[in-house]
Amino acid sequence: MRLGSDSRILRLLNGQRVVDALFEAGSDGISRADIARATSLSKPTVSALMETFEQVGLVRVVDAMPPTRGIGRPGVLYEVAPEAGLVVAADVGATKTIVGVADLLGNVLSEERISTARNADAALRAVVTTADKMLGRLGGEAGAACIGVPGVYQAREDRVTLAPNLPGFEVLPIKARLRQELCHDVFVDNDVNLAALGEMEAIEETDLSDFAAISVGTGVGLGLVFGGDVYRGGNGAVGEIGAMLIDVAESRLDSPATLEDLASGPAIRRSFGVAVRKGVETGLVSDSDVPAIFDAANDGDQAAAHAVEVAAAAMAMAVSHLMAIADPQMIVFGGGVGANPIFLEAVQRRLSTLAAVPPKLSASTLGGRAAFSGAVLQALRLLHGSLVARSLEIGAPLK
Repeated sequence: MRLGSDSRILRLLNGQRVVDALFEAGSDGISRADIARATSLSKPTVSALMETFEQVGLVRVVDAMPPTRGIGRPGVLYEVAPEAGLVVAADVGATKTIVGVADLLGNVLSEERISTARNADAALRAVVTTADKMLGRLGGEAGAACIGVPGVYQAREDRVTLAPNLPGFEVLPIKARLRQELCHDVFVDNDVNLAALGEMEAIEETDLSDFAAISVGTGVGLGLVFGGDVYRGGNGAVGEIGAMLIDVAESRLDSPATLEDLASGPAIRRSFGVAVRKGVETGLVSDSDVPAIFDAANDGDQAAAHAVEVAAAAMAMAVSHLMAIADPQMIVFGGGVGANPIFLEAVQRRLSTLAAVPPKLSASTLGGRAAFSGAVLQALRLLHGSLVARSLEIGAPLK
């Protein structure tokens, strides 16, 4: 009995090494001989595993290699078959939800943007219905799914908290529901956590492993990546940076306020309105929107510049605290406020007075698709974790 168990584990481990080599090779393809060299497995072991993987459709032949110096038969190159697995990804936002299906290599095959329902139950139903339609058109099933939510996912209770824009999440067993209606392997996470993964994947710096993403819009959120993976903390609540108490002189408040009170979109409008009512010179009306305030600040408008400086000072202070705790190599700012170059430049300027060696700050390149991109990546990680076992079980039942 022990022998069979050890044999099964060894076969799984060897299979994973072979599949990892195939993914590493990508579309260039790789021969069985090169897989053996890359994995230090014997050629018979590699050949037996490759025959099984080819049989179940996980790998396919790419092309024949040219013979070396014209001697011998050409080798055969293999690659992972993208259609061998499908994943569902969704980013449930306050007003809009992105739902999509991607193949095994992360290529998005189908995507739709829908209005977010007014409660959690209806929003989840819409995700499942939309995903089912996509899978039906593609003629496949989801091997894994990842859903991003605007709140804190409590894994032990299978509930989402701190999501006031979608009532009902706190009593909805979201993962259990999705496993029943969509697919067995489901991952649920905070949208900013997923955005951090998506942003890190989009950055070309290959040595980046400790990274942060800050989203600034209607609210303020933080995603932290350590060692290439999201850090969620003991209760999944890491990243609620908007609740951090901040005291900056420019705010003209009698007591400390939260970062969200000072640096979010509504906060910038509020600061601008206060400045106007106090007689600070401006060419705008007091209820101007945030983009207009940023543009006016860039043109030297005093009230607009004041509002931007309040937000930038608060964010720079928060980032300096984050540096002392987490020391990220880089911080990407997203959201309608965070990705604005005027805001980012102001934060960088203020931060340089607070830190001797500030981290690199950058604007998001993914925009509103960051969390969805991260959801695709997380769903693929989930699928890759079970891919080998499923393939070996189908091809030749594991003993």
